[in-house]
Amino acid sequence: MRSETVRRRLGAAALGLVLSSAAACSVVPTGRSPVVEDAGKGNPLNPPYARVIAMEPDADWRPEQIVTGFRAAMASIGDGKHEAARRYLTGEFAARWKPETAVTIYRPAPSVTSPVAEGATEAAVTLKGTVTAVIDREGRYRPSSGALDETFTLVKGSAGWRIASGPDGLLLTEADADRAYRLVDLYFLDSKRQGLVIDQVQMPVDPASTLAKTTVERLLEGPGGSLRGAVETAFEPGTELIDVTTENNRVVVDLTKKVPAERVAAMSAQLAGTLSKLAGGSSFEVRVNGEPYHTDLPLLVDAQEQVKFDRWMAPADVLPYYLHGGGLRVLNKENVGGPVPGRAGQEYPGSTTAPPAVSGSAPLHVAALSQDDEGRGRSISVAQVTPDGQWEEWVVGTDLVQPSWDRYDSMWTVDRTGLQTSVVLRTYADDRRQYRVAAPGLDTVEVTALKVARDGVHVAVAVKDGTGERVMVGTVVGERADSRIGNLQPVMDGDDKQTIEDIAWKDGTTLYVLTGKSELFEASLITEAQQTIPSPPGIRSIAALNSSLLAWAVDDDGNSQVIRWNGKQWEPQVKDDNGTIAYTQDGPSLPAFPLG
Repeated sequence: MRSETVRRRLGAAALGLVLSSAAACSVVPTGRSPVVEDAGKGNPLNPPYARVIAMEPDADWRPEQIVTGFRAAMASIGDGKHEAARRYLTGEFAARWKPETAVTIYRPAPSVTSPVAEGATEAAVTLKGTVTAVIDREGRYRPSSGALDETFTLVKGSAGWRIASGPDGLLLTEADADRAYRLVDLYFLDSKRQGLVIDQVQMPVDPASTLAKTTVERLLEGPGGSLRGAVETAFEPGTELIDVTTENNRVVVDLTKKVPAERVAAMSAQLAGTLSKLAGGSSFEVRVNGEPYHTDLPLLVDAQEQVKFDRWMAPADVLPYYLHGGGLRVLNKENVGGPVPGRAGQEYPGSTTAPPAVSGSAPLHVAALSQDDEGRGRSISVAQVTPDGQWEEWVVGTDLVQPSWDRYDSMWTVDRTGLQTSVVLRTYADDRRQYRVAAPGLDTVEVTALKVARDGVHVAVAVKDGTGERVMVGTVVGERADSRIGNLQPVMDGDDKQTIEDIAWKDGTTLYVLTGKSELFEASLITEAQQTIPSPPGIRSIAALNSSLLAWAVDDDGNSQVIRWNGKQWEPQVKDDNGTIAYTQDGPSLPAFPLG
């Protein structure tokens, strides 16, 4: 009877969770039904969560029950030093176990326990499952794969079985991780302090604080490894957070230090963006040591200050471009197109299969990749989108890929100079000087596409090697001769049967990927690539800007049109001279948004 009670209690510890959409819950496992306690109810700065409080190990538990209890204890929220989990370990292993190294998230499978003879004092339990993701010590979530096959050795002493060896780090099921962590967006500044860059991290739930407070504290720590050197922060070194509270329907952030006057706008944008999802539309006030920021008046921050600071956070009135009638056209809000000013609107020297690249600041530039001239190389020509703009050849190479502009008016491309050899090039519009970009992860593969995100920091590349094609995302660090691409991480792995036809940034964190089968995937550093949008056959290229997604589609008869995803289905976009929208021979093609 006692062993059956123990099993029921242990099941409650590992699995007996009660989730509430109205409030956070604390689940205290006992031999009886779980006791549910409200925690944090009604606090707008602290979203609901389910809290698990681990049980003490029982002297009568079998080895597999000890491992199951240890798994539950690793998922305990608010136990920062993991003291509850350490009680399942021998003293020696508890002293050297390092739970902070990483978090492995997995989908569980039945564990395997080696037979334990009567009177035995040693045992082994193998935890099995499928790894789905990893969270590093800086909170960065990365999808992963592979089998989980971790063996725990146990010894029996006077207090019962204890774990004597096992892996470092935390092992959490997907459900455990969902309860224990919250995804937050930290807003940093680009290297020129002109725009905002989002760093998405997983924050552990802390019952002793609020999510808003722990999030700002993490923001003040500065960027993590993947963005270090690529972004800046407005805050002074050593700035600490006193508190984040609400007062008169306003979120109040109390800091220990001011910033120089020229960085107040940037600091305000960082705070507004970072807290936007938690503030629920409320405005902000920044105080210093409990006093108004300015001697004579408070520092009030608009709820959408990040959008005012960086127009690419939520760009308004940005129209798409496309090719038709031999030139570049702009599509207005009535779905009527017209030629752009200058030579670019009259003729297009580029390939009829490579979309144009449009810069993001005035005067606009458009770049066109030439046709492959029977193996004699390719070139990129650029024209200003002004009445007197003319096409000029900027880059000549062996086998160039489609160009991409960043927010600083520099144009990127890749020259594939040989088999599995790629050279990244960056050309600045102000002086036409070209620089080779250091990219150690790309020089021994074939790069088929490169796109810089609108934040000017994240860069996506499609590459091909002996194992197939894949898409990676990295960061841009430095300017001109010091430019480099680093921290490349895979976001979509292909195989030798899947080709990558096009990539396009949706925003600063999410990327669309078009395959050779006209399959459209949505990918990012924090989620596994998924087909979130159905795509009809015949899509040849894509362009995206936040909620707007365009594609060039060709039907079975070779007729062409630009189509838009309206949230439910794809719709043809461009009207002809008679006001009709239809697929036509030599119809509209190759849509493009500025940047991305």
